[in-house]
Amino acid sequence: MITLSIILTVVVVTSFFIIRNLIKQAEKLEDIQTEYENFITKQSEAIEACNIRLKEIDDKGIFQSDDEIGWMFKEILKLQEALNEFTLK
Repeated sequence: MITLSIILTVVVVTSFFIIRNLIKQAEKLEDIQTEYENFITKQSEAIEACNIRLKEIDDKGIFQSDDEIGWMFKEILKLQEALNEFTLK
């Protein structure tokens, strides 16, 4: 009977430490996930702000139609379109 009590005590204590460690790991993962989600949200907002600003800059189409600046502006627009794929929808 004493042997059974000792075995159960060891199992309970071991289980307690295992469960406590698993809870700590889960909390760390939740913190990392929250930080990641905040990072993604901020990046999405920055991309969207850049997209809006590009549209404001060339609202009359002046840059896009200019021969000297137009090709560069078109390349910037291509980059912006590629970035737009990474925004949260």
